[in-house]
Amino acid sequence: MAETAQARLVGVTMDPIGVRLIEAIQAGLREEGFCFTWCRNDDLREVAHRFGADPGTGVWAGPEELEDLEEEHQEDLLQLTPAGEWTLAFEPHGFQGEREEVMETLSVGGLALSVFWRGARDNRVTYAVDGDIVTSFRLADLSERSGSDPAALDELLGQVGLHDGLSMWERKVRILALAETISGWTLTSEWVRSPQFAVAITTPVPRVLVPRAYLHPREPFLDEPEFTRILADPSPPMAPAVTRLVVSTVATAVGLQDHPLVQEAIRVLDHGESFPSERETLRARLYQAAEETRQAMLRQHEPTPDTAEAERLDQVGHSLYALSNALSPSPVNAAYTVADEAFRVPRLSRTDVMRLHVLNNVARRILLDGLHRS
Repeated sequence: MAETAQARLVGVTMDPIGVRLIEAIQAGLREEGFCFTWCRNDDLREVAHRFGADPGTGVWAGPEELEDLEEEHQEDLLQLTPAGEWTLAFEPHGFQGEREEVMETLSVGGLALSVFWRGARDNRVTYAVDGDIVTSFRLADLSERSGSDPAALDELLGQVGLHDGLSMWERKVRILALAETISGWTLTSEWVRSPQFAVAITTPVPRVLVPRAYLHPREPFLDEPEFTRILADPSPPMAPAVTRLVVSTVATAVGLQDHPLVQEAIRVLDHGESFPSERETLRARLYQAAEETRQAMLRQHEPTPDTAEAERLDQVGHSLYALSNALSPSPVNAAYTVADEAFRVPRLSRTDVMRLHVLNNVARRILLDGLHRS
């Protein structure tokens, strides 16, 4: 893992933060996935409580004990470290710090910054001030940001050199530079090996369907008839309606309304299969089309890069892959997987991102509801 990090860094940047990240990975930091959250609140017990953990059950644990706790609690484990007037919350396998509800809670009376990383397609940076999500964006597409003031960090992003066009490794290095600039905390290998206050999240902050930023002022799409109907009853019977709305949102946003495979998918969703296994066959064709589009995107980089065309193909490929999930045989799983993948489609408009964000929240609620009923 550490050799991979070094290989990516050689010839790209050898700045101090990149070197420290390599050293942290060599010391045991998981390169492939993590969730860091910096909160300007030096009360570790209060921070644990805001995450949904009982601070009374927390223990100070060294590296070996932390490994055992990670094995026991998996994504529920929260590791807290004092950082001056800030607290660093680290989730080696978790994701709570990525959730807007948690960021709103953590930032009340202060600031919070979250960096969530689960790979090139699944990552997000969120910055909140006093209960308000100010800006949020994916590292894969910095130009598309949401929040009450999407450009709030522009000056700092320029200062640390974080911009589109960088490799994903460089973006990770630069986003840690941003966190260091905001919080003053420095990632080191010593931190990886140091004792941390470990506690399990037992009562996660409840998920809301519509983020507060979409209500003040209220986004007009929330009052569209189909959104109104879905929000009024976010239960398993509503899963097909969620799937259908996700498909139409993505198809319209990316200009795929007339794509033959998308039209066939919409027909199957609206009227059912014309023959047995049609749904699964069409799903495989969509997936194959997504892969072919991805290969075409990669060819755009050689020998003379066409960035605009590569970005368009990247968006289309992501969309076709996302839409293939709409044909899952389980209505609940179809709604969840298509909404989750569609929310990751790059370079959508702010309104489309908000639409898919709400639908993703509804699909997650439906999935949990279905699990509880079964």
